Amino acid sequence: MLALHGSSGKVGIVNVPAVRDELAATLQETLLLQQRLMDDVRDNGVPVADLVAQVTVLERLDDRRDQLISQLRRTASAGKRPARTSRPVREILLETLAHFRWPQNAGFLEEYLLARHQLQVDSRAFAPLRRDERKAWDRAPGAREAYIAPALKPDGSANPRWITRSDWDLERRIVATPRTERLFDLYKIYVLAGRPGSAEASYLGPRTPVDALLEKYAQDILDTKPPSASASDEEFRAWRAHVRERAGTAIGEIRRDDEPDRKQIARQLAGLPDRERIWGRDATIEAEGRSNKHPR
Repeated sequence: MLALHGSSGKVGIVNVPAVRDELAATLQETLLLQQRLMDDVRDNGVPVADLVAQVTVLERLDDRRDQLISQLRRTASAGKRPARTSRPVREILLETLAHFRWPQNAGFLEEYLLARHQLQVDSRAFAPLRRDERKAWDRAPGAREAYIAPALKPDGSANPRWITRSDWDLERRIVATPRTERLFDLYKIYVLAGRPGSAEASYLGPRTPVDALLEKYAQDILDTKPPSASASDEEFRAWRAHVRERAGTAIGEIRRDDEPDRKQIARQLAGLPDRERIWGRDATIEAEGRSNKHPR
C-alpha cells in the first residue's frame, strides 16, 4: 500500500524476472488446459466428472495468475514513487475526483489509480485517509483548498461509501436516492470513454489499462458487451463513442429527476455549521464524544 500522510508502507522485494517467468508458465499451462477442455467438452465420451476436474485445475491456475499479477502491481507501484519526489496520494486523489467531477467509491478509485497512474492503493486505505483529512480540518478549518470528504445522506449524516471533494457545491455531494448512485456510476463510464473533445475521446491506438476498465464497467453498468480482442483500433473507437453516447443519454434522463431532489436537500442542509456540511452530522457527535472522554 502506498504511503499516506507521511506513514510509509513496506513493499517486499520481488524478483521481477522470476515472477514474469512463472506468470508466463502459468498462462501457457492455462492455454493448454483450456484447449484440452474445449476438445473434451465437444466429446460426448468424456465423463462430466473429468470436465469438472479440469475446471478445478483451471481455477487454481487463475488464482495463481492473480497472485503473480498482484506481486507485479505492487512492484510497479513502488517503482513509481521515489521517497522524496512523488506527489502525495491525497493530491492525486483530489485531482482524480476533479477529473470525474462527481463522487466515486473507493473500489473504483483503487482500480482507476492503478490503471491510470500505476499506483497500487488498497481501497481500505481511503477510510483512514478521510479521517486524517478531518483531523487536519479540525486543526485549521479551511486551511486547505479542498479536503477528501464523504458524501452526505439526505439527513446530513456522512455517506462514507462515496468519496467527494469538500470544495464542491453541496448538491453535488449529496446521495439523495439509489438513482443518485446510478448517476455516479454512469459518470464512471462517461469519463473513462472520454468526454467529447477530450484527448481520450479522440485516442486511436492500442487499448490501454483504462480501456480495460471501461470495458468492465460498460458491461457491468450498461450491460454492453465489449468488442472482441481482435477488433481493430477503429472498431474499438466506434464502440467507445457508442458507450459514451449511451451513458450520456442515461445521465441526462437521471439528472432531470435527481437534480431537483438534490437541490432541495442541499437547501435544507445549507444552514448546518461548516464542519457538518463537510463531514456530516455524525462527525460533530463523534468529536464531542471523544472530547468528553478526556479528564478535565
